[in-house]
Amino acid sequence: MQTGIKAVDQLIAKHGILADFGADSFQRRLRLSGGDERANALPFCMYQKVVYAPLSQFFTVHHFYMPGNKGKLASFLFDEKGTLIEQVYYQKVARWVKVCRKLQQLVQFKAADMPIAA
Repeated sequence: MQTGIKAVDQLIAKHGILADFGADSFQRRLRLSGGDERANALPFCMYQKVVYAPLSQFFTVHHFYMPGNKGKLASFLFDEKGTLIEQVYYQKVARWVKVCRKLQQLVQFKAADMPIAA
């Protein structure tokens, strides 16, 4: 799937979309449990969902970055079943919002394939 921005397409070709937890220069995927202190670094809407969730509930957060200028592109919060709960697009320009939407489609496809084991 092409995003329409050559630099992003090259990053996807180079790194792919993470299906497991980890990080590279383009993205970071991590697992959080309810009340996890690491939620402090999340956008406020995601922070609230994680901090006020029961300790037994788990979440996946997937962040995307542009490595060159270290700008954030988007963040996505998924529940244990791989359902998208919250999304934040950091870019406000229309063509970058389209890129974020395509990244969302890609990461949702991966999340649906890889539910989190409880």
